[in-house]
Amino acid sequence: MRRPILFLLSLLFTVFQSTSAWATQTEAYALGYFWDNQLQRVLNHRTKLAPLLGLTPGTQLEIVGRGQQFGVIWNTNTTLTQANKLAKQQQSVLQRAGLQPAQPVKTSSFFKLYHIRYKQGLRPEDLQADWKAVQSTLVPQTSKRLVIEKINQKNYALVYRCWQSKEAVNRLAKRHAQLLKTSKLVPTLVAAAPHPVVQQALIRNVETSVQVKQPKQHVTAPAASIAAGKVTIKNPTAQQKQGTVISGKMGRFIQEQTQKGRLRPTDRTAWIAFDLSSDTYLVNYNASRSFQAASMIKPFVALAFFHQHAKGLQPYTAQHRRMMEAMIQQSDNPATNWFIRRLGGPARCQALLAKEYGHLFRQVRIREYIPADGRTYKNSALPSDYIQFLRALWQHKLPKSQEILRVMALPKPDRLVCGTSIPNSTAVYNKTGTTALLCGDMGILVARGQNGRKVPYAVVGIVERSSRPGNYRQWMRNSGDAIRNFSSMVYVTMKQKHLLL
Repeated sequence: MRRPILFLLSLLFTVFQSTSAWATQTEAYALGYFWDNQLQRVLNHRTKLAPLLGLTPGTQLEIVGRGQQFGVIWNTNTTLTQANKLAKQQQSVLQRAGLQPAQPVKTSSFFKLYHIRYKQGLRPEDLQADWKAVQSTLVPQTSKRLVIEKINQKNYALVYRCWQSKEAVNRLAKRHAQLLKTSKLVPTLVAAAPHPVVQQALIRNVETSVQVKQPKQHVTAPAASIAAGKVTIKNPTAQQKQGTVISGKMGRFIQEQTQKGRLRPTDRTAWIAFDLSSDTYLVNYNASRSFQAASMIKPFVALAFFHQHAKGLQPYTAQHRRMMEAMIQQSDNPATNWFIRRLGGPARCQALLAKEYGHLFRQVRIREYIPADGRTYKNSALPSDYIQFLRALWQHKLPKSQEILRVMALPKPDRLVCGTSIPNSTAVYNKTGTTALLCGDMGILVARGQNGRKVPYAVVGIVERSSRPGNYRQWMRNSGDAIRNFSSMVYVTMKQKHLLL
């Protein structure tokens, strides 16, 4: 009696093993590269992966959900054996870039993400009225999610970026349909895809559009000439450089910021404001002293790249555009190094800027790739170099000025308007710089006059120290507040001068 029972148990065990092995082989697998509960970190990781692996974001490298996390995966839809083989093939490339190796994940363990689309159009302008209607109805719900995307070569779409499961987005779409009933817009579900953003609703309700070139009658541009393929811009006169409008206030400003603990007596600082509408300095404090650049060097890397692109020596594809946005909007260091490598390294990038733009920038120095830990202390520039860059950029005298302005206007942290008393209607084109030794911001602010005209001006604020702070976050917060207070002071002067809102 015992033998038949043992035989039956042995048979059942064999069948169970076979079934398990069959299930393992028939279960579909994908490659998972990175998981995090912060969406932006996952998006940044995909930006790094795409050029390394030669995979296309969206169609190959997808952003998916798993529980409360987001992840970047390549849905190879293969067996476990094949997925492990692919992961091993990519391992050395990812390790050299300092990234985690891929891990096989079951396709049943994650879900696709979706957005809501309201309307399509042939031009962004065709969607403006609907964009405003949705924003006014859903704000503050829309936050940064409401965008106009370029979905293909001919079409644009008004999209609410949800980054949620199909079920969750479907419920949200039904609520939006009720709220937007009078507008005749029909919310529909679309798969989340990395389409370029043309316009985005900001938390502070500033409209950011690709159409950033200002009417000539609103900006008094200095004389410029083109000789031997170079743009020559007439520099401000000695009287213009004096910056007498608020220079007299700088001593009191620095003393006040020091007394309130925002600055230390040993901090090296620079404060510059330049009225682009009248081509005059408002304040010019330490503009000719060299400071570490930190991430404020990145717009100069963009300029060097676009110079080569204008000469036909570098392409500017959808991938390049994504990397440019990562470098400027997300301040992504690997993306910056990606561009520097394509220019031949720091020395060649520096040589190009010195040769082609030495007449504009006196001491821009690109000496190193951005280290993996972000501790970049060797790259440097004069504060006046930032003003010259912003001035030439606003006058559209630099290669691909329109594109550089578009990227610098994308929503991101700033120390020039956010957290200040400056009106929310003020547009910002900026780049911050942050290390343990430097806190800075440089950018163009476009204020509104009482008559509705646009008034552009440039602001640069830099705080540098010689040693790492004991409390990094507190020092960065204090230094950032000093820059915000300077920007607010400049706005008050511009308001009196130009009758701003």
